[in-house]
Amino acid sequence: MKNMKRNIVVFLLIMILSIISGCTKDSTAVETNTQTETKDPTEIKIVTTYKPATEIVLALGGKDKLIGANDKTKKDPMIMKLDEELAERLVEVGSKKSGLNIEEIVALNPDVIVMYPTKEGDDTAQKLKDQNIKVVSINPESVELLKSDILKVGQAIGEVENSEKLVKYYDEKIEYVTNKVKDIENKKKVYLAGAHGFLSTNSGDFYQHEIIETAGGIDLAENLKGGWNEVSIEQVITWDPDVITSVMYCKEGDPTDILNRPELQTLKAIKNKEVYQIPSNIGPWDMPQPSSILAIMWMSKTMYPDLFTELNMKTAANEYYSTFYGKSFDDLGGVLIEDDIVTIK
Repeated sequence: MKNMKRNIVVFLLIMILSIISGCTKDSTAVETNTQTETKDPTEIKIVTTYKPATEIVLALGGKDKLIGANDKTKKDPMIMKLDEELAERLVEVGSKKSGLNIEEIVALNPDVIVMYPTKEGDDTAQKLKDQNIKVVSINPESVELLKSDILKVGQAIGEVENSEKLVKYYDEKIEYVTNKVKDIENKKKVYLAGAHGFLSTNSGDFYQHEIIETAGGIDLAENLKGGWNEVSIEQVITWDPDVITSVMYCKEGDPTDILNRPELQTLKAIKNKEVYQIPSNIGPWDMPQPSSILAIMWMSKTMYPDLFTELNMKTAANEYYSTFYGKSFDDLGGVLIEDDIVTIK
């Protein structure tokens, strides 16, 4: 009888340990303001509040967990191509620019919300924490911060393995680029036309600065601070860039139009026809999100084509999106808008 009881106790202990081990391996701890709850990773519900956050979640394979997102996500062409059902069911919850609809977010009952960086005095994050929602704040305005935030989000949404895979991919591509450009003696000076027009450019604390520098360029606006800056035409002429590139959402960013601007005809970039536009039509590669690795690769090849003869950007884009989104760049409706040097009309 004693042996039987002892055997039953041993059996029960083994079962308990197995259950605990299984929970450790196949569950994610979701910490809120007042408690920690262990959940099956596949059941975690996520809300994102701005585009970089949404892109990180999608690149980590969190598509089926996403229940709410920033405004305009439902009509995003890439989202619609990726999954029409996702686009239909997503609830838009506001934006960084217009503010968040906290009541809408609370009604969705998410486990995790991935937030944009808030300014001092903005209590949005605290209001969400008070509703027992785990808030993950990200601010990926550098390559290292982006990688760190990818891992942070992966941990929070139960996609640790995918986050490590994405960071590894990022590291490999960065190493590929930097190894090729590290010995360039006369690096090209770059002017980037930004969000608000040709005379809008990035600051040194914006992610676009990191793209230029990592790709082997010299960012002429590196000493500017505070996001997008307005500069004068005289400043651009004084800088005399070797290369001009614009972001896809620049209001005056068409390369041919820039080449034809009379006031720019003395610039080296104009004379040598080194005027480009970051080429993706399905999402801005210059933003602080995983696809920005493609902007780094594109810019390095554009500035130094002789060093990157083997790099085909369409192939690279297809590889990236197939690996992390499950559909190729082509399948998502991707087109490289302009991949060659443009000519004056």
